[in-house]
Amino acid sequence: MKIQGKTAFIAGATSGLGLGAARHFAERGANVVLVGRRRELAEKLAAELGDNALGLGADITDPEQVTAAIQATVDRFGAIDINLNTAGYIAAVGLTTADGTPTDLAEFSRMVTTNVVGTFNVMSQAAAAMLNNEPDDDGERGVIINTSSAAAHDGTVGMVGYSATKAALVGMTLPAAREFAGRGIRVNTIVAGGFDTPIFDGFTDDAAIAQQVQHFAGPRRLGRPEEFAAFAAHLVENGYFNASNPRLDAGYRIPLQF
Repeated sequence: MKIQGKTAFIAGATSGLGLGAARHFAERGANVVLVGRRRELAEKLAAELGDNALGLGADITDPEQVTAAIQATVDRFGAIDINLNTAGYIAAVGLTTADGTPTDLAEFSRMVTTNVVGTFNVMSQAAAAMLNNEPDDDGERGVIINTSSAAAHDGTVGMVGYSATKAALVGMTLPAAREFAGRGIRVNTIVAGGFDTPIFDGFTDDAAIAQQVQHFAGPRRLGRPEEFAAFAAHLVENGYFNASNPRLDAGYRIPLQF
């Protein structure tokens, strides 16, 4: 699918990987919809990208808010061709606390609700909108891309909750792609490694990050949002990429202790 002239609905677009993708897709000539909890920030960032960008405030876990955002997108641009989901939440959640008591479910529930339920909600509604599109010359109606984490495969101590939610996204990819087989919607999930985004602010410090990059095969640095964006764009443009969970992590494997 060509990016130019298409409409990309990006959840989690007000920072990090989502914002990097929004900028990249806009530069490539796409209509870009930046969706985030903070409406004023989404509108401000969209204004910076130009007339072909729209900023919308929405909680991805709220079906009615996502429905409104989908409708606003279709009203403005006529269709949704690309759905990129980068919104997520991380916290250190193990099965027990440091003193051996059971973990409070609140943080785990929040991660499941945001990372899994929220992503499913946007995928479901975006796919329904894509099915209304006329297929292009290759029979494509739309492309959905989710964002998982290396923690889905090799999570470490304190990542039981986060790893579970990111593994769930990997597990959704194949059945979602099969659901739309023959109907022109491809589904892929990027398994991202260590990227320089605000999601880790307050979760780890610079010294810990410097130690972790030594576990990268190379380059030994955090990934840049524009590198993620370029790969997401490739997944859109390469029509043979489907039902896949490619890693984008510089060969990173999370060690026993983070």
